[in-house]
Amino acid sequence: MAHHQHLREVERPRHVGAVILAAGHGERIGAGPKALLEVGGKPLLLHVLESMGSNSSIESVVVTAPPSLVADFRNLVASTDREVTVRVTPGGPTRQHSARLGVEALPPEADWVAITDVARPFTPPGAVDALLDELRGTPGSAGSSRPPCGIVPSLPLVDSLHLLDEDPFLGAPFDRALLRAAQTPQIFDRNCVSEAHAAAARDRLAFTDDAGMIRHFGGTVTAGSGDASNFKITYERDLALAEALYAHLSSAPPSGSSAHG
Repeated sequence: MAHHQHLREVERPRHVGAVILAAGHGERIGAGPKALLEVGGKPLLLHVLESMGSNSSIESVVVTAPPSLVADFRNLVASTDREVTVRVTPGGPTRQHSARLGVEALPPEADWVAITDVARPFTPPGAVDALLDELRGTPGSAGSSRPPCGIVPSLPLVDSLHLLDEDPFLGAPFDRALLRAAQTPQIFDRNCVSEAHAAAARDRLAFTDDAGMIRHFGGTVTAGSGDASNFKITYERDLALAEALYAHLSSAPPSGSSAHG
């Protein structure tokens, strides 16, 4: 895939399509599909649709849904006011399969793709636009003048890290400065991510995110700016944290307010 690092110009992406991965059943929380879980009285899917809709670069959205709930998801989407086209399509049995189906379902004019998880309801407004701006300022990959395949919001780790000797004994400490925690939305040139998905399906390989998959097949991905509030709801305790954060954000003064503490 290395030859696909000579991407079309990122200076003016003509059309960015967003894929919201919402086909999971939320097994670790045990309260049904995550997309329908509510934070602040609103389903996670609607939170994420709002965050994607806040980006001027996004012109279309695909939501992958559990196959048995496609009609329910379409009704939920239809109940909202939106300025971009939103299509709900059946997802696959794994996150990776759903991402591939979501990218394939975008309109052909979408030449860039932002892939995000429905379990991240606090993606900052305008995050995709900001990441594209970062990507435009990124030099070519090491030893090459060609731009990278995409950009991923990421955060440095704060905990001390250790390699594991024979469980349960800790081994040597690991330099956390070498690691980053990847978030979503992850933004890629469509050709790049589509060919990586095809290669992974051909080789029957599984990856935890699209950035790792692209990197495996020779593409380069830039580490962009993440946000600590953009955490992923995985366990029941995360849902409680999300409710607390939503209440805090809802009570905070508007950005730019002159209120004094």
